[in-house]
Amino acid sequence: MDRETLVQLLATAGEAGHACRQALAADAYFEIWPELVETLPLIRTYQRRARLTRRKNVPPLGFDEAVTQLEACELQHLILGIVRSTEPAYHFQLFLSPDASRVVACLGCQLQPPVAHRSPEHPQEVAVGRLITSAEGVQAPLTFSRGH
Repeated sequence: MDRETLVQLLATAGEAGHACRQALAADAYFEIWPELVETLPLIRTYQRRARLTRRKNVPPLGFDEAVTQLEACELQHLILGIVRSTEPAYHFQLFLSPDASRVVACLGCQLQPPVAHRSPEHPQEVAVGRLITSAEGVQAPLTFSRGH
């Protein structure tokens, strides 16, 4: 699918679709996968993700609307796509009809940078929100030393 076609399909995809169109117009990365995905497991997954984003106070865009649209969708399969913008940093999840002729639902989540935390044991090191596994199989925050 080309960018212009996707922009046109997003015209009726609500607030998230409007923001996604703007991201595409600003040359955001996008990808549409042709493989069919069962709709029912997607509904369950995105119901859970909607609850999780609310609990973690992640600013969603059209999340509840997209879940409602997926629940109302009578299609057994969908194809998925993504759009990633950098300014502002958003991830848009697209749910398209099996023939890619319409956007069934679109949602967006603002991307959060990893949170840096100071280690009380080693104040010169900062954990950046990712885990690494040592040769011994122990997981620890990825750190870097400041000023060294």
